Amino acid sequence: MLSVSSRQAVYPWVICAAGVILIFCSIGLCGNIMPIYYPFLAAEKGFNNAELSAITTFRCAGAFVSMGLLPRLIKRLSLRPLPLLTCLTIGASLLLMSEARNLFTLYVAAVGTGLAYGLGSMVLVSPLVRNWFNRREGLVLSICACGSGLANLVASPLVTYAVERFGLKTAFRLEAAAAVLLGLVMFALVRDEPGSLGLLPFGGKRRQSAAPASAPSSQVRMSRAHQRLMLAAVLATGPANIGAFSFFTMQSSGSGYSPMTVAAALSVFGLELTVAKLLYGWCNDRFGVYRCNFGFLSLLISGNLLLGLLPLFKPGFLIFLSMGLTALGYPPMMIGFSLWARDLGDPAGYTKKVARYQQLSMAGGMAGTMAGGFIADAAGDYTLAYICCALLLLFTLITVQYLYRRYGKDKRSQTDK
Repeated sequence: MLSVSSRQAVYPWVICAAGVILIFCSIGLCGNIMPIYYPFLAAEKGFNNAELSAITTFRCAGAFVSMGLLPRLIKRLSLRPLPLLTCLTIGASLLLMSEARNLFTLYVAAVGTGLAYGLGSMVLVSPLVRNWFNRREGLVLSICACGSGLANLVASPLVTYAVERFGLKTAFRLEAAAAVLLGLVMFALVRDEPGSLGLLPFGGKRRQSAAPASAPSSQVRMSRAHQRLMLAAVLATGPANIGAFSFFTMQSSGSGYSPMTVAAALSVFGLELTVAKLLYGWCNDRFGVYRCNFGFLSLLISGNLLLGLLPLFKPGFLIFLSMGLTALGYPPMMIGFSLWARDLGDPAGYTKKVARYQQLSMAGGMAGTMAGGFIADAAGDYTLAYICCALLLLFTLITVQYLYRRYGKDKRSQTDK
């Protein structure tokens, strides 16, 4: 039995580990890993590109709904049972997907994975981390966000092996069982607040403003025209944030890459994304959000352009280069919304603004994945879809930088200070 002092030192990091597992299950298994199944679904069920892209569209619809309901669920149920609820939803959805014989069943299952995606998102992790950490909150959030990259690194080759070795149905069932098991582990470990175990948050005495809805300090009040422009910029991230990754397995397999090469590229993506998220947090603290927007979004734009060029070259190193650049540039799509909302928003509406940004990006992703599937069916591949993603990201970069120059150019991430 650990002493109180030992538990005080260890348990906040147990909560951090639970956050990693939660993001691994929700964003990782429900989002990043799901496109691995698409080529196998196409081969076994005969679905075309538009029908497969719609899986992501329906998943986004489910996530859009659950993200809107999550604040009410937190108030009604507390934090502790929600990771288990997330994983039970993942398990049920994957079991339904394993039995799908038509598009209707497949899309219902996709909505279920979307509900889990939204329930287990950073919106749930953030208040949990805030309750347990009075110092290094930003670092801990970055570590938790690494769970999605860890899913690419670990689960991508395992899922590919399971499908090739045991078949599509068994692979879905094995993943469902793993998700439920991880949910039970989190339920055993997670507590809403350290006080329930007689502990204090990491860093000492609890802050007076420890409520999840508390907002970072800011004096920025944008004009209504600029607020609408910012919303358009966030909406434009959706196709690249959600759709571009969903297009990858179909684009690469159609370009002549084997399933295991695709899985290896996804593993490289996961490894680099894990490093990139930590680097992104450090760079924002060191150089400021304004400068980081240029660097990271430029890498993401370059990665999307190279992914579009895959069919024009023989299978080779380009797949790893394009996924590497995409991984290095991807962190703003997960963490950047919170920073933009803090630096360019009304402090009284911070939490609501973050949720709105996430939902807008999800809505853009829904439209982008559907449009990308139709484009691919008409053009024969996703090259044009990736070019459109890159152009929309360029619009986002120009818009956000313009607003930073006008309202918050010198804002820096102060989370850990």
